[in-house]
Amino acid sequence: MLSDYLSTNIYQFMLVFIRLSAALMTMPGLGGVLVQARARLWLGMSLAFVVLPVVSPFIPPLPHQPAELFLLILGEVIIGMFMGAITQALMASVDMAGTFVGFQTGLTNAFSFDAISQQQSQLLTGFLNTVALTVLFASDMHHQILKAVVDSYDLFHPGQPLMLDDFSTTLAHLATHSFEMGMRMAAPVLVFGLVFQSGMGLLSRLVPQMQIYFVALPIQLLLGLWMLMVALPFMMLLFLQDFAEGLGPFLK
Repeated sequence: MLSDYLSTNIYQFMLVFIRLSAALMTMPGLGGVLVQARARLWLGMSLAFVVLPVVSPFIPPLPHQPAELFLLILGEVIIGMFMGAITQALMASVDMAGTFVGFQTGLTNAFSFDAISQQQSQLLTGFLNTVALTVLFASDMHHQILKAVVDSYDLFHPGQPLMLDDFSTTLAHLATHSFEMGMRMAAPVLVFGLVFQSGMGLLSRLVPQMQIYFVALPIQLLLGLWMLMVALPFMMLLFLQDFAEGLGPFLK
């Protein structure tokens, strides 16, 4: 009797840990290579220990067949990675905004390592990703991310058939939305770039002998960075609002 009780509790704990750890591995910030794997492991185990009493009614009984257990574990991994992919898709708007701003300020060839995307990216893209992640943690939005993962048990019960079509459709819509949101975030700098490039084109027509590239580039860089400094609070507020709205459907 005691062995059956212990095996059931260990099974439930590991099933919750699998979904939470899969989500943590793909979340922005917590899933980065700069966070030690051991730290993510302890965080996932701690969260699973706290969350288990809340979600235990949703966990099905221990399967008797190894194949059924494997499918159950695979489903939990997919759901956890889907929840992490949701947050990554919402963060993609910052990548798009950084790309647009980089083109308008002439810094597209300046690269640095981006700790959020785990690759070399434009200097301004890495800067905006770091600022956005800092704002997420400073505003306690990471609590909402973890709450969305816990509340996902109401939407996706363990052992139920996976809605893979809905998963792919949701991610596709979020990718499209992130492109639109990136343009909205970078709108002030885009307007500046349009006006500035039009003015430089007119000036090159009026004064053909002027080396317009050497004259325009320093001015474009200084004014573009000044516009970014002015627009940065607006961009982060818009990003936070969009991030909260994107998590809304997965929260109770």
